[in-house]
Amino acid sequence: MSEDKYRAALDMAAKQLSYRALSAKMLRDKLLAKGHDEEAADYALAWLTERSLLNDTLFAESVVRGYTRKGYGAARIRQELTRRGIDRDTAEAAMQTFSPDEAQMLALLEKRLRGDVSDRKEVEKAVAALQRRGFAWNDIKRALETYGSSLPEEE
Repeated sequence: MSEDKYRAALDMAAKQLSYRALSAKMLRDKLLAKGHDEEAADYALAWLTERSLLNDTLFAESVVRGYTRKGYGAARIRQELTRRGIDRDTAEAAMQTFSPDEAQMLALLEKRLRGDVSDRKEVEKAVAALQRRGFAWNDIKRALETYGSSLPEEE
């Protein structure tokens, strides 16, 4: 009978992974929420990890790529990795590939400011929007300088 609980947990884990990639913590939480006991959940995670079907390092790298593509900064991506149960060392290793996408920052500045950097309140709102997306102040400052210098000079 006890073999059945391990098989059921493994089947459920494999089914969850067939839908989308998950971190080990996310998968474990799903198994426990579905009523599997900790021992069976841990067995399923170990079995999948041994066969490289569950890999937090690859999952973390995928999250970094995806959120970079969506136009998020380092702080927001780190927050997302933590939320998904990725440990700090794995998260930092995955973040080594990250570099802020200045083109996306400039696009957001253009959307917010529409070429007008004279309104201080609007510039502050645009900066706040970039900060909420997780960009560091140095990156925002560099993007603002680039954006400002790309505008045609007014006579």
